[in-house]
Amino acid sequence: MNCLYIRCMSFITNHPYLALIIAIMLLNSIVKIITKSKLSPIAALVLAIGSFLSQACSPFSGAVNEAVSNNYYYGKFKKDIRYSPMGNWFSLGNNKVNADVASFTPLARDYGKDKDHIFYKENMIDNEVDMPSFRAKDAMAFDKNHVYIATDDLPFSFTDNLNIKTTLFIVAGADPETYQRLEDWSWGKDAKNWFYYYKRLDVDYESFTPINSNFCKDEHRVYIKKSFEIIPCNIEAKTFKSLNDRYVADAKFIYDFVGWENGKEVNKLNKFSYEDFNSVDATDKDYLLFDNQVLYDGNIVEDADRAHFKVIESPTRSYATNDQFVFCYGKKIVGADLETFKLYDYAAYARDKNHVYFWGEKMEGVDIESFGPKEKGGWIYSDKNHDYMGTEIRKDD
Repeated sequence: MNCLYIRCMSFITNHPYLALIIAIMLLNSIVKIITKSKLSPIAALVLAIGSFLSQACSPFSGAVNEAVSNNYYYGKFKKDIRYSPMGNWFSLGNNKVNADVASFTPLARDYGKDKDHIFYKENMIDNEVDMPSFRAKDAMAFDKNHVYIATDDLPFSFTDNLNIKTTLFIVAGADPETYQRLEDWSWGKDAKNWFYYYKRLDVDYESFTPINSNFCKDEHRVYIKKSFEIIPCNIEAKTFKSLNDRYVADAKFIYDFVGWENGKEVNKLNKFSYEDFNSVDATDKDYLLFDNQVLYDGNIVEDADRAHFKVIESPTRSYATNDQFVFCYGKKIVGADLETFKLYDYAAYARDKNHVYFWGEKMEGVDIESFGPKEKGGWIYSDKNHDYMGTEIRKDD
């Protein structure tokens, strides 16, 4: 007994923090038994203490007007105004607004005013706007002269070459009385003009409409959405038809605009001639069928043979077959055996009687019979010899 006591005291002396944790766990178990509680009483106590301390340590005494903005707060003793996104002062900051406390009121999420000044976040913007007529709604701001968007709300790549030195960006030519930002915030319009990324467009106002991810039109012209611009193209407007969210057509061609390719901006308008418009089937979001052709990601699938073409259902829908070949991402898998080809649960992997494939790439040296998921529903696959990451043997294997 004496020996056990000595060992316990030695453990407590040498491992005080571990001993404290063990003691708390034991105490927690005892309290649970006594109180017949299903939850941890110690944990509840710790959470209560934590909640109390967080309130006690908060630099705020409440939101100025939480219904309008959850970013503006009174300081601890209501002697100043603080700007803190969502009140998360610990992670997102807590900046003083040099405003008159008694008259300060939020105008929108990031805008406020007092009797003398207008503020964006904690910054005074009196010299950028007409103060008497200034108002704000959501991310937009207005006065009698202009429509504004905060510069730091603009895409970085949009502002990169503009050399903007002001807090607010003026939407040139926009009517402050009628301007509205649309649900897709890259678009806006007022009573007379359309805007794309806050730049006025030279289009027919009444007939203009965005069509899909790549195209827009009015009664006179068809336009391409190129980065932050809308540019006219040579597609015939009178016979223009939208096929789906990517492709459009006129009386002669099907069109696909490719902005980026392999990480580079290419801005290509690809076109594909067709014989019979009634043959066009654009109901599949991944594959476009016309005449005897199949398009995948803007490219003709060689030897697809539309009559026999069939997508293998999977989350990625990247594999397809016809009566002769297997395809992955629109490219033929050379040598794949059609009769025995099948997908694994993690559809990146597939197999036939001869090979295992990863996104259509043949894997060398794999034991086909033992290959499969290492764990049910997992994405790490293995055979009797190795674990695999993609086509490669895992280095920690």
